Amino acid sequence: MAIFQWKGIEGNTASSGEIEAFNTEDAKNKLQARKVVVTNLVLISGEEKEGSSLTGQASGSTGSKPQEATIQIDPKIKVKKVKLLSLMIFTKKFATMVEAGLPINKTLRMLEEQQEEPNFQWVVRTIREGVEGGAPLSSAFAAFPSIFDTIYVNLIKAGESSGKLTNFLHKLVIHLEKSQKIRSKLKGAFMYPTILLSVAIAVISIMMIWVVPVFQDMFGKKGGSLPGPTQMVVNISEFVRDPMGGGVLAGVLVGLIFLIKYLKNNNPDFRKKFDLFVLKMPVIGEVVQKSTLARIAMIQGNLAMAGVPITQALQITEQSIPNTVYREAFEQIKTGIATGNTLSSLYASCDIIPATFYQMLAVGEETGKMDEMFDSTALYYEEEFDIAVDRLTESLEPIMIISMGLTVGFIIVAMYMPIFQMGKMV
Repeated sequence: MAIFQWKGIEGNTASSGEIEAFNTEDAKNKLQARKVVVTNLVLISGEEKEGSSLTGQASGSTGSKPQEATIQIDPKIKVKKVKLLSLMIFTKKFATMVEAGLPINKTLRMLEEQQEEPNFQWVVRTIREGVEGGAPLSSAFAAFPSIFDTIYVNLIKAGESSGKLTNFLHKLVIHLEKSQKIRSKLKGAFMYPTILLSVAIAVISIMMIWVVPVFQDMFGKKGGSLPGPTQMVVNISEFVRDPMGGGVLAGVLVGLIFLIKYLKNNNPDFRKKFDLFVLKMPVIGEVVQKSTLARIAMIQGNLAMAGVPITQALQITEQSIPNTVYREAFEQIKTGIATGNTLSSLYASCDIIPATFYQMLAVGEETGKMDEMFDSTALYYEEEFDIAVDRLTESLEPIMIISMGLTVGFIIVAMYMPIFQMGKMV
């Protein structure tokens, strides 16, 4: 046996000590069983032994746990992501069948047969085979992190340990339905303006490439100078039709879009500045903020109900937030938890968290009902998110329609101005 010195967070406070284990993996497993978030682990005496950890072969030492069957996925196999709607339907069926009293194995077999997508069908089959081989249900789901995230797995694990799997499956369904609603609302908010913008670009391009040149030829035959607005439209049309003008501009715009996407994915500093810019945008920033806060409260409420330690819940929540500004705020909150500060006070120290959010959490801390207060907070910000989306839609639609009408109207009037002048001369 070897002796390791460890440092980490136990409960809500920083802690350290020594632990006896076969090897590093065994030491980590023992500390995780004690709900310790390990930050440092160093061998100080003895030698490590291979194949004797809690996740490896069963050890003959006192207090060691028997080996649990696990699912091994070939790393060469690329598991495709599943659409959120498909995952929600799968979970809803799973919850209904379990609630009806069907055995887990039979339920998984039926769900496997009902999957139309080959990739998801193979995933469900692998989970079923793992469970039939003795693996815990949560471990079987955890083998596919690209489909079942840590929130999903932790709620399944909580259902297993509490004997209330049906309750937690229904909680998962609600979580997925709310996530789907937020995603659909965001898509819907930008769908109509995007269609209008596409139509406007198409109409203006057609006029510049095919319609304006017809008028230009007609005006050229008549001779004389063109009015200022007409000449400006003609110059723009010539620039657009020129491969070295409009062609290069189009290429630059497309390249700029790809460059922004590349920098967002590969440059942390650029992504942070971009996310901060989005948060500061009028109306759009409000939509992003409300949806993020609703998601934070929803995830933390589910994890609190599942009994997940606060430090682990914060880490899971951080990983579930796409906006890097909020992720950095969670780094500060996780660090502050070790000092013994309350969660509401740590949220209050972040400039991007509004007062309503942490004040509602403070009430939950005083009453000892954090999971209920998180649910109430999530519901409040979901309603605020709906209002923000409606406001965004109401503001973008008239702006797009008016802009399109003015642009097209200006081109038409500019093209007919020489004709009006010729009519006056006659």
